[in-house]
Amino acid sequence: MLSQIVTTTPSPCHACHREKKGDEVLELIKKEAATRWGEAFPIGNGHMGAMVYGSLPVNRIELTENTFFSGEKSDVDNRRGADQAFYRMRELASKGEYDKVHEEAEAFIGVRNNYGTNLPVGQLLVDYGFQPEEVSEYERSLTISTGMVTSSFSKEGFKYQEEMFLSHPDHILIDHIRLSGRDKVKISFQPANEYGDVHYEESSLSFTCYAYETLHCDSLSGVMAVGHAAIVTDGSCSADTDGIVIEGATVIKLYADILTDFKRTLDSNKEQMLQEVVSHVQECLGKEYSQLKLRHKDDISQYMDRVDFQLKGKDEYVEQIPFLFQYGRYLLLSSSREDSKLPAHLQGVWNDNVACRIGWTCDMHLDINTQMNYWPSEAVNLSETTKPLFQWITKELMPSGTVSARESYGLRGWVGELVSNAWGFAAPYWASPIAPCPTGGIWVMMQMWEHFLYSNDLKFLELEFMPLLESAVEFFEQYIFLDEETGFYTSGPSISPENSFLYEGKPYQISNGCTYEILMIRELFQVYQESCNLLGLSHESYKRICEKTKLLQPYQITAQGTIAEWNHDLEEADPQHRHTSHLLGLYPFSQINPEDTPQLCEAAEKTLQAKLNPIENWEDTGWARSMLMLYEARLLHGDQAYGHMKSMLENLLEPNHMVYHPPTRGAGAFDHVYELDGNTGLTTCIAEVLLQSQKGIIRLLPALPDEWMTGEISGLRARGNITVDMKWESGKLVYARLTSKKDVRCIVEYAGARLELQLEQGLPHLLEF
Repeated sequence: MLSQIVTTTPSPCHACHREKKGDEVLELIKKEAATRWGEAFPIGNGHMGAMVYGSLPVNRIELTENTFFSGEKSDVDNRRGADQAFYRMRELASKGEYDKVHEEAEAFIGVRNNYGTNLPVGQLLVDYGFQPEEVSEYERSLTISTGMVTSSFSKEGFKYQEEMFLSHPDHILIDHIRLSGRDKVKISFQPANEYGDVHYEESSLSFTCYAYETLHCDSLSGVMAVGHAAIVTDGSCSADTDGIVIEGATVIKLYADILTDFKRTLDSNKEQMLQEVVSHVQECLGKEYSQLKLRHKDDISQYMDRVDFQLKGKDEYVEQIPFLFQYGRYLLLSSSREDSKLPAHLQGVWNDNVACRIGWTCDMHLDINTQMNYWPSEAVNLSETTKPLFQWITKELMPSGTVSARESYGLRGWVGELVSNAWGFAAPYWASPIAPCPTGGIWVMMQMWEHFLYSNDLKFLELEFMPLLESAVEFFEQYIFLDEETGFYTSGPSISPENSFLYEGKPYQISNGCTYEILMIRELFQVYQESCNLLGLSHESYKRICEKTKLLQPYQITAQGTIAEWNHDLEEADPQHRHTSHLLGLYPFSQINPEDTPQLCEAAEKTLQAKLNPIENWEDTGWARSMLMLYEARLLHGDQAYGHMKSMLENLLEPNHMVYHPPTRGAGAFDHVYELDGNTGLTTCIAEVLLQSQKGIIRLLPALPDEWMTGEISGLRARGNITVDMKWESGKLVYARLTSKKDVRCIVEYAGARLELQLEQGLPHLLEF
């Protein structure tokens, strides 16, 4: 039974608070120092990132900056004559001559030039001068509710303490160290490559670093970074050629900042930039440390405290779920702030120095990774983090994509392809196995649609999203073509990221009518129609798109009962491949759902089973495992979704709880590669099993795993700008509280029962069960 209680003030039994509960510990604690990247603790302010090792004798602090990219913008990324080659490829694909399609693709693929990658800047080193075996009671911690890293240890009866944070309000890294007064500490900086230089003075150091490498660039080109660190201490300081020595200190405070010449048009010379960063650090030195720390902690906590999550259950993994949920929020917030110059790249705001040194780069991948980085943003109450993504799409990706649409396809409008970089690279990829793929722009742009759905901001829809949407629709209306055999509109040739099929015993990738591409175009056209309806537009373009949407090639089910990935029946080259692009209609979109398309849902489940059979062949990665759990959540299979979460915790979690991409047969690497999307994908799924709001219905606990017996969450957001708080016991909902930012009617569903509610602006609406 659903009963309603509308309250203007908190009821005695269900307080409407947002404070952290006493048993929610948002802290990682380790009793040993980090020895590698996957053990270090991450901090970030949306501009700089740092991985803090807390190691002895030398504490390593690896610094990154989100605009520190090798490469440069290029106006010749599209191959001359590509537009003509594309239509020759289409004709060959229509004949099923896939070997010849790939031969012709060599005249279509993009030109890499100085594409580049994000690179690490360098590392600050704090040398205590004694070995780990000389100390006792060692401990280090990361508190994600405040973004603080601490470490402590004892030596000769004195407790040494170090705390560090990266402030967004003051744009400064601060390392505060308490010592015995009997020590000799040395502080130095090492650039991450051979192109940097360092200069030491009595109580400060300055450095210049260059984002140069030749694996992802044809020549040395990239961003310049200048940095400055100043030391405040009660000890004595002296400088030599390789560092600053501090003696007799009981307190050392290190203040550091980095500035790059990315997008600077004036005063971008090294001396001017150094003067600016020195001035900024000096300004921070003039402020009370306690106030800087308080401002930082208040800044982080105002976002982290928006959502509170408690959970108790049957197995040993349940207790880790609330922290990992909040950890994904913390990592996204640390990587992407409203004033970040670029969106979060493959590794957020950090860089493990692995992804940038292998074939795949530390950039903005548009066939899953950048999208998944931002998937949790709206639902977990971090909408502000999306602003740099939207700015980058509008100011960088779309302008480049307009050129690519014209030069590589001969069409109006804009496209985004498989990968992009700091300068909005939008040309086809430079190798035929993963090009063409013109729907990457559609996919990443749909985060803007999600922002509208959650905010109901019609001004945003009309002024920011609609111009991008209309231009993309213009391209894809021309791009699709009528298949005379079936009577449906199809598309291509293109790839299904990043999978292959077998033709005459060999793997090929390019064909017409890929399910992935069709479902992206369907989503684009449907969103366009809905946007036009909301804005009261009914022009000829709208009418044409309405008709063409109805005639788009439908989903197809194979003889094995799975959803077909291609518009042909050729065998998959790798049935357990990590990508599942043909299932995106299930998640993140809602083209496939239990209510409207039960047959497709059954086929989707069989597709997932086939991917995991045999399980040892599944190409397991953080983001790929996240997709499996998200699909199961949308199928309302909570236990299966939780099973994938547990598999991630068992197999893909570093000691610092960052989710990694191991070397696999399809994505080789010499070490684990960190990807932000593994953590944000997990956070998204945790939210998804608790609350779904697609297709106009707010579903409470739609896929709650059986093991999640008792829990409480506050601050989740549903589409329609509605905040939802819930509590459940023994797997049953006790209450739900909905608060809307405006007067609105909504439909709420729980355990198969639906209720239509009238919510009043700012007035909590309590449902008891």
